[in-house]
Order: sequence, then C-alpha cells, then structure tokens
Amino acid sequence: MKKTFMPALTAVLLVLALFPALAQTEMQPEAGADIRPEGMPDTVRRISTHMGEMGMSAESGASEIEDTLRFEPYQQIEEMFLRDDVVFLMRHGPTDWSKRDAKDVAPTDCANQRVLSAEGAEDMRNLGTLMAANDVLPSEIVVSGWCRNQQTLDYLFEGFDRVDPEIAANMPHETDPNLNLLLSLQGAETVTSLREHVTDWDGNPDRKGPLLLISHYTNIEELTQFRVFEGEILVLDPKRDNQVLGYLRLRSAEPDVGHFEDALASPLMDREQAFDMVDRYYLALNTDDADLLAEVLSPEWVERGMSPSVADQDSETFLDAVTGLAEGLDGGKFTVEDVYLANDVVTVRGTVSGRHTGTILGVPPTGREVAFGTIAVHRVADGAIVESWQMADWSTLMRLISE
Repeated sequence: MKKTFMPALTAVLLVLALFPALAQTEMQPEAGADIRPEGMPDTVRRISTHMGEMGMSAESGASEIEDTLRFEPYQQIEEMFLRDDVVFLMRHGPTDWSKRDAKDVAPTDCANQRVLSAEGAEDMRNLGTLMAANDVLPSEIVVSGWCRNQQTLDYLFEGFDRVDPEIAANMPHETDPNLNLLLSLQGAETVTSLREHVTDWDGNPDRKGPLLLISHYTNIEELTQFRVFEGEILVLDPKRDNQVLGYLRLRSAEPDVGHFEDALASPLMDREQAFDMVDRYYLALNTDDADLLAEVLSPEWVERGMSPSVADQDSETFLDAVTGLAEGLDGGKFTVEDVYLANDVVTVRGTVSGRHTGTILGVPPTGREVAFGTIAVHRVADGAIVESWQMADWSTLMRLISE
C-alpha cells in the first residue's frame, strides 16, 4: 500500500497528505506549474498540487528501480534540495517487528534487538540509489550506534555504489551516541545534542549537500513533533529555528505497527489509500502513462459504462480510447469538482476541457474551446482500483463541436 505524510501536530500538512484529492482543485497541476527549478534533474515530476516524485533516468548507470522518491510540498523543492545549509533528519530503515528489543539491550547487541528486515534492507538500497541518481546526497552523515541505524547506513552506501562507487568511498560519516534511542540503555537522555547538530549546521565549506542525521522515531518526534515512517527523512532549516520544510521518502514507505497502530486501525488510512489510488489514476490518464496506470489498476480491472453500446473494456482498450480523445483536444485536462468516498467506492465528479483541434467522434476540428462533465465511480480493494464506471456528457460535447 502507498502512504502519504502523517505529521502529528501540523493540521494543514495532515489534511494535504491524507486527502490529496480534496486538497487541490485539479488532479494535474496548472499548465507550466510543474516546471523544474534550475539545478533539479529531469527525473523530477510534479504529481499533484503539493506532491512531487523523483525516479530513475536511463543515464543514471543504476539498475531499474520501480520505486520513486516521494516528497512534499512541491512548492519547497528549491529550499529542500538545492540548499547545502539544511539538515536531513532520518529515521532508520524498515525493521522486523516480529522481534522486539530485549530489555536493557545494548545498542551494539544486534542479536537481541530489532534489526532491518530483508525488505527494509532492499528499501534502503533503493533509497540510496534514488538519492544518488537524483543528486540528492548529503555532504556528511552522523548516525546512531544502534544496529538498525548502522545497517541503514550500510545499505544506503550499497545504493550509492549502484550509481557511483566513489560516492560512499568519499562520504564522511561518524557514529554519535547522542543520536542513540532516547532514554534507552546507553541512549540519549535528551534531544539537546541532536538539536545542536541541527542548529549548528551551516553547510560544509568543502563539500556540497546537507547534513544527514540517522536517528530514531522517539528522538525525531521529541525534537520536531512529527511522526515519521521508517526510512523517512524530514528536511529541517536551522536558519528558521529548525522548522520542518517537508519530507522525503520512498513512495512505497508505509506505517509500522510499532508507532502507527492508531493510524493503521483508523478509517482515515482507508480513505487515504483510496484517494491516493484515484489521484494517480487521473495522473496516468492526463499524461497517457500506461506504466503508471498499470501500477494503479488491478490486473483484473474492468471499465464499465463508457456507453450502453460499448462493451466493458480492459486497461489497454480503455487507454486507447482516452488517447483518442486527448488527440482531439489541445491542452486537454481533467478538473476534479467533487470527490466522495463510501466504504470502498470513490466517486469523482469533474470536467474535461480543451480546444477541439482534432477529430472527435467523427467530427473534424472546429478550434472551439469545449468543456463537458464526467462522473466516475471507482471500487478500490487491496491497494488497487479493481472496477470503474465512467460516464461522460457526450451530448454536450457533440453540441459544442457540431453547432
């Protein structure tokens, strides 16, 4: 399942993260709004009003990775990734929660503490690879002495190596017990030292990139009041009293049972998952992205209700029909008017608009600006859209291009 940002106390970001489809007026940003700032790689794309992603390029030199880096808010992209005087505050990678830390376990006693799972190790390799491929790299790293944190660093380095072995070989790093698990055996008594690491950072004059601190959930929540997933990075600005500018994490990151039992049991999580599926569905349609559509739709997905005379369609047939409509509308976009959720069904009411510059439904181009309504009903299950009913106001469209 794909999850989004879940801070503890910042109500505005909570709404934007849990309900991206409700917090924006369009599933696609306005024309020109997703232009990358100078200095950002061409693997960066804006996927909603507030969210961006970084993927892999063919020139990265790394193996294909299906995951991406998800970050919010998109409006802070320059502040978060083009400044050397910010701090990346990271929680260790995903762990195996079937094994808990033994009572009074020492930080270096790996046999008696919770460590990274096999999936968590691969996630951290992928995180390192994506960071290196997108040139989102720290200038130096400070890490807790706990085994799961040391493993996180090791696997990040393996990810760096996939892109360029020189990155890890030349990366300054150190272990600081003041980043150890708060109030544990041999742990940090307070977050004073962690706060000083952030506050005192003003960039490394000899190397570009932020400071990366790899610590623990408890320490990070105590310092920032934000709840973070395993492997998630908060971007802090020392020049603004350590304000959290945003987050960066794998798109596949998800809440853990140790610190997010309340969220996992909440109906809000079901809402967030459903909205995320639908959000990415419309992004795929608006960009004619068959790969993204395949990620969102169940292999058994079926589209119904395009027209009483049209048979149910699979994703390939449906995407061909959407492409045909897009070719007839210059600047075509889908604007969301309303989104409703009931149990496992998301209903979207919206408007398709554009300029009629190609043949549509047998009508040659008229050059007219058109807009017509649509209603779509999507059933979501097991993290995918399994069935959709889609109805468009074709009579209005025909009237607009035929008069």
